Amino acid sequence: MKLALSLLIFFSVSVCEMASICEDDDRDLERQVQIMTKSPMKTFVTKEGDTIDCVEIDRQPALDHPRLKNHQIQTEPSMSFNRFRTPSKVKFVQLGWRESCPVGTVPIPRVRKEDLIRAKSVAKMPSSKSQNALSQHVLLSSPSPPNPHVVSLRDDMTENIKYGGFARCNVYNLTIAHDQASSHNMWIETGPMNHISMIVAGWQVSPQLYGDSRPRLFTYWTGNGHHNGCYNMLCPGFVQVHRAVTPGSPIPDASEYGGRQYEFNIQIHQDPSKKMWWFTVGEPDIIIGYWPSELFLYLRNGSLHTAWGGVGLAGRDGVCPPMGSGHKPDGNFRHATYFRQVHWIDATGALQLPSTKTVEWVDKSNVYGLKNHGNVRYHMGYMISYGGPGGYCEGGRGR
Repeated sequence: MKLALSLLIFFSVSVCEMASICEDDDRDLERQVQIMTKSPMKTFVTKEGDTIDCVEIDRQPALDHPRLKNHQIQTEPSMSFNRFRTPSKVKFVQLGWRESCPVGTVPIPRVRKEDLIRAKSVAKMPSSKSQNALSQHVLLSSPSPPNPHVVSLRDDMTENIKYGGFARCNVYNLTIAHDQASSHNMWIETGPMNHISMIVAGWQVSPQLYGDSRPRLFTYWTGNGHHNGCYNMLCPGFVQVHRAVTPGSPIPDASEYGGRQYEFNIQIHQDPSKKMWWFTVGEPDIIIGYWPSELFLYLRNGSLHTAWGGVGLAGRDGVCPPMGSGHKPDGNFRHATYFRQVHWIDATGALQLPSTKTVEWVDKSNVYGLKNHGNVRYHMGYMISYGGPGGYCEGGRGR
Protein backbone atom coordinates (compact mmCIF):
# COMPACT_ATOMS: atom_id res chain seq x y z
CA MET A 1 0.00 0.00 0.00
CA LYS A 2 2.81 2.37 0.91
CA LEU A 3 4.61 1.49 -2.33
CA ALA A 4 1.46 2.18 -4.36
CA LEU A 5 0.98 5.52 -2.57
CA SER A 6 4.61 6.46 -3.16
CA LEU A 7 4.34 5.63 -6.85
CA LEU A 8 1.11 7.63 -7.09
CA ILE A 9 2.75 10.66 -5.47
CA PHE A 10 5.84 10.27 -7.69
CA PHE A 11 3.87 10.06 -10.90
CA SER A 12 1.52 12.86 -9.82
CA VAL A 13 4.48 15.14 -9.21
CA SER A 14 6.08 14.06 -12.48
CA VAL A 15 2.92 14.79 -14.45
CA CYS A 16 2.53 18.16 -12.72
CA GLU A 17 6.17 19.02 -13.39
CA MET A 18 5.85 17.91 -17.01
CA ALA A 19 2.71 20.00 -17.44
CA SER A 20 4.54 23.02 -16.02
CA ILE A 21 7.49 22.41 -18.33
CA CYS A 22 5.14 22.04 -21.29
CA GLU A 23 3.42 25.31 -20.38
CA ASP A 24 6.78 27.06 -20.06
CA ASP A 25 7.92 25.64 -23.41
CA ASP A 26 4.66 26.72 -25.03
CA ARG A 27 5.00 30.27 -23.70
CA ASP A 28 8.61 30.36 -24.88
CA LEU A 29 7.57 29.21 -28.36
CA GLU A 30 4.88 31.89 -28.48
CA ARG A 31 7.45 34.54 -27.54
CA GLN A 32 9.79 33.31 -30.28
CA VAL A 33 7.00 33.45 -32.86
CA GLN A 34 6.16 37.02 -31.81
CA ILE A 35 9.81 38.08 -32.12
CA MET A 36 10.08 36.55 -35.60
CA THR A 37 6.79 38.00 -36.88
CA LYS A 38 6.83 41.56 -38.21
CA SER A 39 4.10 43.57 -39.94
CA PRO A 40 4.72 42.93 -43.65
CA MET A 41 4.42 45.36 -46.55
CA LYS A 42 3.38 42.38 -48.66
CA THR A 43 2.79 38.64 -48.17
CA PHE A 44 2.79 35.86 -50.76
CA VAL A 45 2.77 32.06 -50.79
CA THR A 46 5.27 30.21 -52.99
CA LYS A 47 4.28 27.24 -55.14
CA GLU A 48 5.97 25.02 -52.53
CA GLY A 49 3.61 26.37 -49.89
CA ASP A 50 6.08 28.63 -48.05
CA THR A 51 4.57 31.86 -46.71
CA ILE A 52 6.88 34.83 -47.27
CA ASP A 53 6.44 38.20 -45.54
CA CYS A 54 8.10 41.20 -47.20
CA VAL A 55 9.35 43.25 -44.24
CA GLU A 56 11.10 46.62 -44.30
CA ILE A 57 14.82 45.84 -44.33
CA ASP A 58 15.58 47.84 -41.18
CA ARG A 59 12.69 46.24 -39.25
CA GLN A 60 13.59 42.61 -39.93
CA PRO A 61 13.69 40.12 -36.99
CA ALA A 62 17.50 39.84 -37.05
CA LEU A 63 17.75 43.24 -35.38
CA ASP A 64 15.86 41.96 -32.32
CA HIS A 65 18.96 40.05 -31.28
CA PRO A 66 20.24 41.72 -28.07
CA ARG A 67 23.69 42.30 -29.59
CA LEU A 68 22.29 43.96 -32.73
CA LYS A 69 20.08 46.65 -31.21
CA ASN A 70 22.17 49.48 -32.70
CA HIS A 71 23.29 47.61 -35.81
CA GLN A 72 23.42 49.56 -39.06
CA ILE A 73 22.29 47.46 -42.02
CA GLN A 74 24.88 46.89 -44.76
CA THR A 75 23.50 46.10 -48.22
CA GLU A 76 26.64 44.70 -49.87
CA PRO A 77 30.20 43.67 -48.99
CA SER A 78 33.15 45.93 -49.71
CA MET A 79 35.14 43.17 -51.40
CA SER A 80 34.67 41.58 -54.84
CA PHE A 81 36.11 38.29 -56.09
CA ASN A 82 37.38 36.79 -59.33
CA ARG A 83 35.65 33.61 -60.50
CA PHE A 84 36.77 30.47 -62.31
CA ARG A 85 35.98 28.86 -65.62
CA THR A 86 33.36 26.09 -65.55
CA PRO A 87 33.21 22.87 -67.63
CA SER A 88 30.58 23.22 -70.36
CA LYS A 89 28.74 20.05 -69.29
CA VAL A 90 27.98 21.47 -65.83
CA LYS A 91 24.87 23.62 -65.40
CA PHE A 92 24.23 26.18 -62.69
CA VAL A 93 21.17 25.96 -60.46
CA GLN A 94 18.76 28.85 -61.11
CA LEU A 95 18.31 30.23 -57.59
CA GLY A 96 16.78 33.65 -58.16
CA TRP A 97 13.59 32.39 -59.82
CA ARG A 98 10.84 33.08 -57.30
CA GLU A 99 8.92 36.31 -56.68
CA SER A 100 10.91 39.26 -55.30
CA CYS A 101 9.87 41.56 -52.48
CA PRO A 102 9.42 45.28 -53.20
CA VAL A 103 12.43 47.60 -53.07
CA GLY A 104 13.25 48.48 -49.47
CA THR A 105 11.92 45.19 -48.11
CA VAL A 106 13.35 41.71 -47.66
CA PRO A 107 11.68 38.27 -47.66
CA ILE A 108 11.23 36.75 -44.22
CA PRO A 109 9.85 33.18 -44.20
CA ARG A 110 6.82 33.04 -41.89
CA VAL A 111 7.76 31.29 -38.63
CA ARG A 112 4.98 29.31 -36.95
CA LYS A 113 4.97 27.45 -33.67
CA GLU A 114 4.96 24.13 -35.50
CA ASP A 115 8.12 25.18 -37.39
CA LEU A 116 9.92 25.76 -34.10
CA ILE A 117 8.64 22.48 -32.67
CA ARG A 118 9.92 20.61 -35.74
CA ALA A 119 13.28 22.37 -35.49
CA LYS A 120 13.65 21.28 -31.85
CA SER A 121 13.54 17.64 -32.98
CA VAL A 122 16.46 18.11 -35.43
CA ALA A 123 19.95 17.63 -34.00
CA LYS A 124 22.28 20.63 -33.98
CA MET A 125 24.86 20.75 -36.73
CA PRO A 126 28.13 19.24 -35.49
CA SER A 127 31.65 20.46 -35.99
CA SER A 128 33.39 19.21 -39.13
CA LYS A 129 35.77 17.18 -36.97
CA SER A 130 33.22 14.62 -35.78
CA GLN A 131 29.79 14.08 -34.36
CA ASN A 132 31.40 13.92 -30.90
CA ALA A 133 32.17 17.62 -31.21
CA LEU A 134 28.68 18.54 -30.05
CA SER A 135 28.92 20.21 -26.67
CA GLN A 136 27.94 18.61 -23.39
CA HIS A 137 25.25 21.26 -23.14
CA VAL A 138 23.59 19.89 -26.27
CA LEU A 139 23.94 16.28 -25.13
CA LEU A 140 22.17 17.09 -21.87
CA SER A 141 19.47 19.39 -23.23
CA SER A 142 18.43 17.60 -26.43
CA PRO A 143 15.09 15.72 -26.29
CA SER A 144 16.89 12.76 -27.90
CA PRO A 145 20.64 12.13 -28.20
CA PRO A 146 22.23 13.87 -31.21
CA ASN A 147 23.13 11.35 -33.89
CA PRO A 148 25.09 13.10 -36.65
CA HIS A 149 27.53 11.21 -38.85
CA VAL A 150 30.20 13.39 -40.46
CA VAL A 151 32.27 13.13 -43.64
CA SER A 152 34.60 16.08 -44.19
CA LEU A 153 37.86 17.49 -45.50
CA ARG A 154 39.10 20.00 -42.92
CA ASP A 155 41.95 22.49 -43.28
CA ASP A 156 43.71 22.50 -39.91
CA MET A 157 46.68 24.75 -40.67
CA THR A 158 45.98 27.29 -37.92
CA GLU A 159 48.93 29.44 -38.99
CA ASN A 160 46.67 30.52 -41.87
CA ILE A 161 43.90 32.74 -40.52
CA LYS A 162 40.95 32.08 -42.79
CA TYR A 163 38.53 34.86 -43.65
CA GLY A 164 36.13 32.60 -45.46
CA GLY A 165 35.75 29.71 -47.86
CA PHE A 166 34.55 29.01 -51.38
CA ALA A 167 33.53 25.96 -53.43
CA ARG A 168 31.11 24.73 -56.07
CA CYS A 169 28.77 21.90 -55.06
CA ASN A 170 26.43 19.74 -57.11
CA VAL A 171 22.87 18.94 -55.94
CA TYR A 172 20.74 15.79 -55.97
CA ASN A 173 17.19 14.83 -55.07
CA LEU A 174 17.12 12.41 -52.15
CA THR A 175 14.48 10.13 -50.69
CA ILE A 176 14.86 9.95 -46.92
CA ALA A 177 12.75 9.06 -43.88
CA HIS A 178 10.81 11.74 -42.01
CA ASP A 179 13.16 11.74 -39.01
CA GLN A 180 16.39 11.75 -41.02
CA ALA A 181 18.32 14.69 -42.50
CA SER A 182 21.12 14.88 -45.07
CA SER A 183 23.31 18.00 -45.29
CA HIS A 184 26.03 18.99 -47.76
CA ASN A 185 27.95 22.01 -46.60
CA MET A 186 30.95 24.15 -45.87
CA TRP A 187 32.03 24.94 -42.31
CA ILE A 188 33.70 28.07 -40.94
CA GLU A 189 34.57 27.38 -37.28
CA THR A 190 36.92 28.13 -34.45
CA GLY A 191 37.09 27.92 -30.66
CA PRO A 192 36.89 25.17 -28.00
CA MET A 193 34.11 22.63 -28.57
CA ASN A 194 31.94 23.69 -25.63
CA HIS A 195 32.02 27.30 -26.85
CA ILE A 196 32.66 26.84 -30.56
CA SER A 197 31.73 29.61 -32.99
CA MET A 198 30.53 28.14 -36.27
CA ILE A 199 28.84 29.05 -39.55
CA VAL A 200 27.60 26.25 -41.81
CA ALA A 201 26.02 26.66 -45.26
CA GLY A 202 25.10 24.50 -48.23
CA TRP A 203 22.12 22.39 -49.24
CA GLN A 204 20.03 20.06 -47.12
CA VAL A 205 17.11 17.64 -47.21
CA SER A 206 15.22 17.52 -43.90
CA PRO A 207 11.50 16.63 -43.77
CA GLN A 208 11.38 17.46 -40.04
CA LEU A 209 12.82 20.92 -40.54
CA TYR A 210 10.98 21.94 -43.71
CA GLY A 211 7.93 19.69 -43.87
CA ASP A 212 9.02 18.33 -47.28
CA SER A 213 11.84 16.38 -48.95
CA ARG A 214 13.05 19.04 -51.39
CA PRO A 215 16.73 19.98 -51.48
CA ARG A 216 16.98 23.47 -49.98
CA LEU A 217 19.62 26.06 -49.32
CA PHE A 218 20.38 26.05 -45.64
CA THR A 219 22.48 27.78 -43.02
CA TYR A 220 23.25 27.10 -39.40
CA TRP A 221 25.14 29.25 -36.93
CA THR A 222 26.13 29.23 -33.29
CA GLY A 223 28.21 31.85 -31.56
CA ASN A 224 28.77 29.93 -28.33
CA GLY A 225 28.85 26.14 -28.49
CA HIS A 226 25.20 25.58 -29.47
CA HIS A 227 23.98 27.63 -26.50
CA ASN A 228 22.57 30.01 -29.13
CA GLY A 229 21.98 30.18 -32.88
CA CYS A 230 19.68 28.23 -35.17
CA TYR A 231 19.01 26.85 -38.62
CA ASN A 232 18.24 29.39 -41.36
CA MET A 233 16.10 32.28 -40.07
CA LEU A 234 14.34 30.59 -37.15
CA CYS A 235 15.88 33.04 -34.67
CA PRO A 236 17.26 36.60 -34.78
CA GLY A 237 20.84 36.94 -36.02
CA PHE A 238 21.20 36.47 -39.79
CA VAL A 239 20.64 39.78 -41.63
CA GLN A 240 18.75 39.29 -44.91
CA VAL A 241 19.54 41.70 -47.77
CA HIS A 242 18.48 39.90 -50.99
CA ARG A 243 14.90 40.53 -52.13
CA ALA A 244 14.12 36.96 -53.28
CA VAL A 245 16.53 34.22 -52.09
CA THR A 246 16.71 33.31 -48.40
CA PRO A 247 18.23 30.52 -46.32
CA GLY A 248 15.70 27.70 -46.61
CA SER A 249 14.83 28.47 -50.24
CA PRO A 250 14.07 25.37 -52.34
CA ILE A 251 16.58 24.42 -55.05
CA PRO A 252 14.68 23.86 -58.32
CA ASP A 253 17.31 21.83 -60.25
CA ALA A 254 18.96 18.51 -59.46
CA SER A 255 21.75 16.41 -60.96
CA GLU A 256 21.31 12.99 -62.56
CA TYR A 257 23.50 10.06 -61.58
CA GLY A 258 25.84 9.55 -64.52
CA GLY A 259 24.26 12.44 -66.40
CA ARG A 260 23.94 16.22 -66.37
CA GLN A 261 25.21 17.93 -63.23
CA TYR A 262 23.64 20.98 -61.60
CA GLU A 263 25.73 22.95 -59.14
CA PHE A 264 25.97 26.28 -57.35
CA ASN A 265 28.67 28.34 -55.68
CA ILE A 266 28.86 28.62 -51.90
CA GLN A 267 30.92 31.41 -50.42
CA ILE A 268 31.23 32.74 -46.88
CA HIS A 269 33.68 35.57 -46.30
CA GLN A 270 34.37 38.18 -43.66
CA ASP A 271 34.32 41.80 -44.75
CA PRO A 272 37.70 43.33 -43.76
CA SER A 273 36.21 46.67 -42.71
CA LYS A 274 32.86 45.92 -41.04
CA LYS A 275 33.74 42.35 -39.96
CA MET A 276 30.39 40.75 -40.88
CA TRP A 277 30.37 37.29 -42.46
CA TRP A 278 28.68 37.46 -45.89
CA PHE A 279 26.79 34.54 -47.45
CA THR A 280 26.90 34.43 -51.25
CA VAL A 281 25.59 31.72 -53.59
CA GLY A 282 24.96 31.09 -57.27
CA GLU A 283 26.35 32.21 -60.60
CA PRO A 284 26.26 35.16 -61.03
CA ASP A 285 26.66 36.01 -57.36
CA ILE A 286 23.54 36.26 -55.23
CA ILE A 287 24.43 38.09 -52.02
CA ILE A 288 21.84 36.73 -49.58
CA GLY A 289 22.90 38.42 -46.35
CA TYR A 290 25.35 38.25 -43.47
CA TRP A 291 26.06 37.31 -39.87
CA PRO A 292 27.43 40.27 -37.83
CA SER A 293 30.61 39.38 -35.95
CA GLU A 294 28.95 40.47 -32.68
CA LEU A 295 27.06 37.16 -32.71
CA PHE A 296 30.24 35.13 -32.17
CA LEU A 297 32.75 34.56 -29.40
CA TYR A 298 35.53 33.34 -31.72
CA LEU A 299 34.70 34.54 -35.24
CA ARG A 300 35.39 38.21 -34.62
CA ASN A 301 38.52 38.32 -36.78
CA GLY A 302 38.82 35.34 -39.09
CA SER A 303 38.70 31.61 -38.38
CA LEU A 304 41.20 28.85 -37.71
CA HIS A 305 39.36 26.13 -39.64
CA THR A 306 37.40 25.66 -42.84
CA ALA A 307 35.93 22.36 -44.01
CA TRP A 308 33.79 20.84 -46.76
CA GLY A 309 31.67 17.69 -46.69
CA GLY A 310 28.41 16.27 -45.42
CA VAL A 311 26.40 15.28 -42.36
CA GLY A 312 23.89 12.44 -42.10
CA LEU A 313 21.40 12.65 -39.23
CA ALA A 314 20.17 9.16 -38.42
CA GLY A 315 16.55 8.42 -37.59
CA ARG A 316 15.32 6.97 -34.31
CA ASP A 317 15.82 3.47 -35.74
CA GLY A 318 19.57 4.05 -36.08
CA VAL A 319 19.47 4.20 -39.89
CA CYS A 320 21.41 6.95 -41.66
CA PRO A 321 19.98 8.66 -44.75
CA PRO A 322 21.54 8.68 -48.21
CA MET A 323 24.09 11.45 -48.63
CA GLY A 324 24.82 13.26 -51.88
CA SER A 325 23.78 11.17 -54.86
CA GLY A 326 23.24 8.12 -52.65
CA HIS A 327 26.44 6.58 -54.03
CA LYS A 328 29.97 6.43 -52.65
CA PRO A 329 32.69 8.18 -54.67
CA ASP A 330 34.29 6.02 -57.35
CA GLY A 331 36.41 8.57 -59.23
CA ASN A 332 33.66 9.61 -61.68
CA PHE A 333 32.46 13.12 -60.79
CA ARG A 334 29.01 12.34 -62.29
CA HIS A 335 28.47 9.53 -59.75
CA ALA A 336 28.85 11.22 -56.36
CA THR A 337 28.28 14.61 -54.82
CA TYR A 338 31.36 16.81 -54.93
CA PHE A 339 32.88 20.08 -53.89
CA ARG A 340 35.23 21.44 -56.52
CA GLN A 341 37.38 24.56 -56.81
CA VAL A 342 37.73 24.33 -53.04
CA HIS A 343 39.48 27.36 -51.54
CA TRP A 344 39.84 29.32 -48.34
CA ILE A 345 40.00 33.12 -48.39
CA ASP A 346 42.89 35.12 -46.95
CA ALA A 347 42.94 38.62 -45.43
CA THR A 348 43.33 40.27 -48.86
CA GLY A 349 40.37 38.40 -50.36
CA ALA A 350 42.61 36.09 -52.39
CA LEU A 351 41.42 32.50 -52.86
CA GLN A 352 43.93 29.95 -51.53
CA LEU A 353 44.11 26.18 -52.07
CA PRO A 354 43.77 23.90 -49.03
CA SER A 355 47.02 23.56 -47.11
CA THR A 356 49.16 20.49 -46.52
CA LYS A 357 47.49 20.08 -43.11
CA THR A 358 44.13 18.80 -44.32
CA VAL A 359 42.37 16.12 -42.29
CA GLU A 360 39.94 13.65 -43.83
CA TRP A 361 37.18 12.58 -41.46
CA VAL A 362 35.02 9.63 -42.52
CA ASP A 363 32.29 8.16 -40.34
CA LYS A 364 33.15 4.60 -39.21
CA SER A 365 29.72 3.18 -40.00
CA ASN A 366 30.89 2.50 -43.58
CA VAL A 367 27.68 3.86 -45.10
CA TYR A 368 29.53 6.91 -46.50
CA GLY A 369 32.83 7.54 -48.20
CA LEU A 370 35.11 10.44 -49.14
CA LYS A 371 37.74 10.77 -51.85
CA ASN A 372 40.21 13.65 -51.93
CA HIS A 373 41.10 14.13 -55.61
CA GLY A 374 43.42 17.06 -54.98
CA ASN A 375 43.96 19.49 -57.85
CA VAL A 376 42.15 18.14 -60.93
CA ARG A 377 42.58 19.29 -64.55
CA TYR A 378 39.97 20.76 -66.90
CA HIS A 379 38.87 23.58 -64.58
CA MET A 380 37.62 21.22 -61.86
CA GLY A 381 40.20 22.61 -59.42
CA TYR A 382 40.82 21.19 -55.97
CA MET A 383 38.08 18.59 -55.56
CA ILE A 384 36.56 16.12 -53.12
CA SER A 385 33.69 13.70 -53.74
CA TYR A 386 31.72 12.08 -50.95
CA GLY A 387 28.45 10.50 -49.84
CA GLY A 388 26.84 7.10 -49.89
CA PRO A 389 23.62 5.10 -49.69
CA GLY A 390 23.12 5.33 -45.94
CA GLY A 391 21.99 2.37 -43.86
CA TYR A 392 22.25 1.18 -40.29
CA CYS A 393 24.87 3.38 -38.62
CA GLU A 394 24.15 3.37 -34.87
CA GLY A 395 27.43 2.99 -33.01
CA GLY A 396 29.50 3.59 -36.13
CA ARG A 397 30.61 7.10 -35.34
CA GLY A 398 34.12 8.39 -35.43
CA ARG A 399 37.17 8.29 -37.63
